[in-house]
Amino acid sequence: MAKNDEYMQITGLLSAGQIQEGEEAIKRARSALPLPVFLECVGNVHFYKREFQQAINKYEEAMHADPDFDSARYHYLVAVQKEREGDVVEAFKRYQAAIEIEPTFVDAYVELGGLLSKIEDFEGALTCYTDALKLDPRDLKNYFNRAEILRALSSTDPAQYAEQYQAALSELESAKARLPAIDESAKW
Repeated sequence: MAKNDEYMQITGLLSAGQIQEGEEAIKRARSALPLPVFLECVGNVHFYKREFQQAINKYEEAMHADPDFDSARYHYLVAVQKEREGDVVEAFKRYQAAIEIEPTFVDAYVELGGLLSKIEDFEGALTCYTDALKLDPRDLKNYFNRAEILRALSSTDPAQYAEQYQAALSELESAKARLPAIDESAKW
């Protein structure tokens, strides 16, 4: 089931921290949204309020309403839990599923990059952090994560990565001058 423009608009509001506006948009679009999409939008409200169990419940309700329906944030939340439990393989699969379901869901790229970094797949992490930066160039953390991975790669293969690392440091410094500090950009 394709997620329509209303879904994208609502989710954009919620991910930008505009919870009340997102909730109002859900109410306005309720009759135009298929049931699973409506339930996922309600789940997304909980997700962005950091009410994760309530979010999971709504995502599961949405997937139960239509067996062909899937939710990126559901897989993301399961991946985070699996990663905490040490099940790296399942966490990797779930982050990948989240990205496949919703390729614009930047959080999945960031967390997958972190997972790959932990297992020292720095090239994979670089791909994730580069994708995250392309999706959200307004988040200072994305510049920082990319620079840190390039630092690690540069230390093991300076011929291939030193120049990219220096460029990433310059991009990070430029971003620091124009973007809110990492602490200030947190919406929760």
